[in-house]
Amino acid sequence: MKRIAYLSISIILFLVLACSEDSLEPFLADEDTNEESQEDTNPDPEDPSDNSFVTDSFDGTGPLVDFVINNEAALPEVTRENGRYRAELTDNSDNKTLHFNDDQGRLDAKLVTFPFEFIARNIGIGTLDDSQTAPTPSGSLYIFSGVQVHVEDLDSFNSAHVVVGHRGNTHFTIEGKNTVNGDSSVNDIGANTVPNGRADIRIVGNEDQTITVYWQVPNLDYETTDDNWTAYNETGNLPGIAPTFGNNVYVGLITYAFGTNGVPFVGTCDAIQVSE
Repeated sequence: MKRIAYLSISIILFLVLACSEDSLEPFLADEDTNEESQEDTNPDPEDPSDNSFVTDSFDGTGPLVDFVINNEAALPEVTRENGRYRAELTDNSDNKTLHFNDDQGRLDAKLVTFPFEFIARNIGIGTLDDSQTAPTPSGSLYIFSGVQVHVEDLDSFNSAHVVVGHRGNTHFTIEGKNTVNGDSSVNDIGANTVPNGRADIRIVGNEDQTITVYWQVPNLDYETTDDNWTAYNETGNLPGIAPTFGNNVYVGLITYAFGTNGVPFVGTCDAIQVSE
């Protein structure tokens, strides 16, 4: 009987000690750590110091890093050069770089999940000798660089894009385009709205799997200076019917031309910022 009593007392003491506050400290610490981790996964896009708002500034020189490439052969000369995305468009035979109706040129993209935000900094067109000097337009020409949102199936002709450049006789502008089942609707924001042929482009992927588009003249000091976004054509909506996007989309950079007037040129971008 004494042995049973001792055994019972030992079990009670063990339970008391096991459930004491000190014994729970590791579990409480884990809980706190998890809370902090959850907070870190909610980025603040307005705070560039928030490390969960990922920036790719194309550091160095060489191939792009961690991008999914679609239709690489259409525009083979895409690289990082001295800390910038650089796409040299020197050949547009058969309009192979074109993004219009059922034509799909090259796309360098990230797979993202709604809701998201994607910002391209100082994106636009330049000359082969100087990516930061836009080509002087001559007559009607179509040369652009910008951002595309594509449904997850890259073989599908369903996408939306916002690009900067020269559009026909409307020079130094931003073009918006929706393509649904190979049928494109397109417009722009008017001539000389981006007089240097470059802009910052911001695409917000909403909870309902739609997108809202914004732009501004390049904010070259975005790490310290607040942005001042303007909704695309006042509404933030692109023309025509928008594609039906799923939970995931590819969002990335495109550079393209229609015809050969204005070729060669380069598409250029300083950085992208992505948050989900």
